[in-house]
Amino acid sequence: MLEYLSSNPATTAALLSAVATAFAAIATLFGPIVAAHLAEGLRQSNATRDERRRNRMFIFSTLMQERASIASPAAVGALNLIDVAFSDSSSVRDAWAELYAAFDTSKDVPIHVREERLRRLLREMAADLKLADGLRPDDFSRVYYPNAQAEEEYWRDLERKAAIARLAGPQASSSVAPKVPGPLPQFPPKPSELKE
Repeated sequence: MLEYLSSNPATTAALLSAVATAFAAIATLFGPIVAAHLAEGLRQSNATRDERRRNRMFIFSTLMQERASIASPAAVGALNLIDVAFSDSSSVRDAWAELYAAFDTSKDVPIHVREERLRRLLREMAADLKLADGLRPDDFSRVYYPNAQAEEEYWRDLERKAAIARLAGPQASSSVAPKVPGPLPQFPPKPSELKE
């Protein structure tokens, strides 16, 4: 066969042309399909990345706007989303674990320590979101919390305590709500504790 092809260059050229045409036909047929699959994979990857960033930004912005009252329903919801949204950021999750430990009422952690841990969490989130270059350290501690809003929150807290005291009956003190029994569990664990 090789002798025949070498002695007939026109036949060799025709055969190679037929092979090239077959490859071109295959590429024409399957090229768009492969390109479509590749494009869809890239689109899904970008959509997932964008959604993850949007979720992280929502959590960060919620905590920034609620940092004066970190026990607000919106802030509590945002705090509880950190482990999922920042699952690949050990620095954010470590900062969240430290803040969570500071919330343990049995340890009597001073307020300024909790506030510093909250600022650290916000700084770590800003770094993860690539916003840290535009924010100064004092941006995390500067909080606008008008007296009227603080008073309103204070009165709501007093009303809640009074309602709890009424529900608890005469054995409860009228000025103090009963404490939740037991310390908070040590959750979320730091990511470094999970890798054992």
